[in-house]
Amino acid sequence: MVSFTDQLLEQHQQVWQEMQQHRFVRDIEQDQLPDSVFNRYLVFEGNFVATAIAIFALAVSKAPDIRQQRWLIGVLNALVDTQIAWFEAVLARRDIQPEEYPDDLPGVTTFRDGMLRVAQQGNYAEIITLMFGAEWMYYHWCKRVSEQSQQDADVRRWVEMHAEEEFHQQALWLKAELDACASILSTEEKQRLSALYGTVLQWEIDFHTAAYQEGEDE
Repeated sequence: MVSFTDQLLEQHQQVWQEMQQHRFVRDIEQDQLPDSVFNRYLVFEGNFVATAIAIFALAVSKAPDIRQQRWLIGVLNALVDTQIAWFEAVLARRDIQPEEYPDDLPGVTTFRDGMLRVAQQGNYAEIITLMFGAEWMYYHWCKRVSEQSQQDADVRRWVEMHAEEEFHQQALWLKAELDACASILSTEEKQRLSALYGTVLQWEIDFHTAAYQEGEDE
């Protein structure tokens, strides 16, 4: 029997492949990502960490029992203690001034505000759908790209962080958790989650495209 999450991947294969073959991904895979694009992306993604913390905190508050809460709190700790520290260090090392890269672009705000709005207004299964959509996608393109070399040590480390087994286990947990949620949902509710999953992938595409917003990066 095909799992709910595998059904999602089948139903949204076109947008999944569009993200897997996004210019940002291909540029990293071919070791030709412009510094200006990566710097801009670091600002956008670093700012989103604060939103991710809020999303996972909402997931903790809406989780059905302590098992899920324990895992999600571990994710929160990693975001606060590891991810934020990494972004602070890499921005300083690359001498990136965040104010030079305003993140009020449509692709950035739609992703950030849309994810947060769903987490605030939606239920636990919807939050898990959000994060499964983002993290399963990241793991797969980063795992593939990690087989190639990247001369920029920061780009390389970003890829490695999302290709490591620890991140894989987190993505697998979200996959299994979403399947568990879906097992007790009606057909209509599962259809809504499917639509949300497709929306998340499109938001991801637009978010990564925003890193190329300057004419000289085209």
